[in-house]
Amino acid sequence: MKVVYIAFDPLRYPRIKKIEYTLRKHSVQFDAMIPKFRLTLPKSRINRFLSAVINYATVLLQVLFVKGDIVWVANCPDLLVLPLILRRREYVLEYRSPWPIDVKEEFGQGPWTRLAWIIERIALSRAKAVTLTTSKLLIKVKPYSKPVFVIPNYPLESFRSKTSRENFRKKHGVRRNLKIVLFVGRLYHIDGADLLPNIISFVLKKMKAVFWIVGDGPLYSSLKKLEQKYSGFVKLFGWQPYDKIPDFINASDICIAPRHETAFSSYYNEEGVQKFSEYMFFRKPIVASGRAESKEYLLVNEADMGSGVIKALLGKVPSPTPRSWEEYSEKQILKLLDFLGDNKP
Repeated sequence: MKVVYIAFDPLRYPRIKKIEYTLRKHSVQFDAMIPKFRLTLPKSRINRFLSAVINYATVLLQVLFVKGDIVWVANCPDLLVLPLILRRREYVLEYRSPWPIDVKEEFGQGPWTRLAWIIERIALSRAKAVTLTTSKLLIKVKPYSKPVFVIPNYPLESFRSKTSRENFRKKHGVRRNLKIVLFVGRLYHIDGADLLPNIISFVLKKMKAVFWIVGDGPLYSSLKKLEQKYSGFVKLFGWQPYDKIPDFINASDICIAPRHETAFSSYYNEEGVQKFSEYMFFRKPIVASGRAESKEYLLVNEADMGSGVIKALLGKVPSPTPRSWEEYSEKQILKLLDFLGDNKP
């Protein structure tokens, strides 16, 4: 059996590597379709539209010639399924996010958004089965009465630190009596990095703590000023290899995930947000904003992130329950394979 995974930008998603790990472990061939062409134009609204049209067209042409026993297609955009429908090929739809909402955010309510809703309905109605990263999306797919498999984006069991907590903290000059607040993510406003200055300022006015910021992006230079302003209490590490991230989480005391409220917020919890589940894997109390409600973390308004961090530093936020890919997510993939095997044409 061969599974082919189709996504517009598959290299961006570590989840695909985890799916591949599980399938290969169970003697299933796996291939991710890598788009062969990508046009990038200077940033502007019209250029984003033109590049999207050209890039989508070339990917759709590539999808036409995909060969595999099972074709697993990630939505966003949902139109990736259209060549498969044209060829009357069965497919599994990985419903990661409501694509029409994304189109609406970009282009406003209009013909493109209406078209996106139509394509989403077609994609869901023609799918043989639907996979989700989070149970929060069940409400979007329930009307289509399709077999649904929730495959949370939990970390692999191998997501372990290679350096002891004490040695890693000592290596970076953190005294034993100080607690570390960790942020891991891209340093731009979509991931809430622009909220960090206010959070750090609020907390450090009231108590001592060390803030570690791991990541890179457009806001790196502005956040670097915080390191100078709060010398010894703020440290930027820049981009770090993925296998180093467990060391940072293990050495921290609490982890934060600030984000602005958006139309997508209610659809994302610890099941779908990899960063959350990685924090959970090490039982670190989490303070978050701009996400769905969950018992696994303290959810606050973005303006209250500083107060939430203090609450966590005082030990008033419970530790989450660790979950792994092998224990939860892998089982759902095997159920999906069993379903597809039992329902061959």
